[in-house]
Amino acid sequence: MGYARLAAGRTTIIVDAAPPPKGRASANAHASTLAMEMTSGRRPVVVNCGSGTSFGPDWRRAGRATPSHSTLCIHGFSSSRLGAGGVLPSSAKGEFTDTPDQVWAQPEDDSGGHRLMAGHNGYVPTHGLTHIRQIMLSIDGRAIAGEDTLGAMTVADRRRFETIMARTKHQGVPFALRFHLHPDVDCALDLGGTAVSLALKSGEIWIFRHDGVAELTLEPSVYLESGRLKPRGTKQIVLSAMVLDYACQLGWTLAKAQDTPSAIRDTLRDDDPMPK
Repeated sequence: MGYARLAAGRTTIIVDAAPPPKGRASANAHASTLAMEMTSGRRPVVVNCGSGTSFGPDWRRAGRATPSHSTLCIHGFSSSRLGAGGVLPSSAKGEFTDTPDQVWAQPEDDSGGHRLMAGHNGYVPTHGLTHIRQIMLSIDGRAIAGEDTLGAMTVADRRRFETIMARTKHQGVPFALRFHLHPDVDCALDLGGTAVSLALKSGEIWIFRHDGVAELTLEPSVYLESGRLKPRGTKQIVLSAMVLDYACQLGWTLAKAQDTPSAIRDTLRDDDPMPK
């Protein structure tokens, strides 16, 4: 279905819900299946790192890999394989060698807001695991609730997962759920490290929380903005966990702080400093 879009109030979310291209058509494609971006008004909040083409071949390869996108990624693997090494392409052409053959998305609207249920089986060949992503946007656009699940869906998938577990001596499958932030977002760990506060130039404050299943960290990231002399430094929210059974689910929320008004007069220019 291409990109799925959820919008309410000042909040807009887009999710890459299209099957990735194959063969020659994939030479410039990104392994970004189910990656999301989110804006509040005209302010980007959650982004993907972008195309690094203007910064050279190494940045181009890194920008195409799944860890450079705001989605779930099994450690050392992209959802579409870019070469024999898993994350980065080994061939000069950089065509995908393996892609999800099942990508689905089902949007729903009800009195409570907007919902998207989506999934892909890109990690089934390597680990027997399917990624299912559910995103809910409240009717007023002030709150986003998400659930990301890695699960072995069929008997064959479970056998593949059991093989991987035996190979790793039942230490589990490490994965991370990433939310790359735009460089203009001022972020900090909050509530004793259990949440992240996000301050926008518009004056809005958003709070990211999670259900405690994963470890929450705030880590360096880059924003590969075309026209810049070098990549812009920024941050990413990372939820790290292990799949130890046939399924592992991470819950998270991103909501406006209670004292943030629904109507904002956003008059700052992009190059203005953050308000104090």
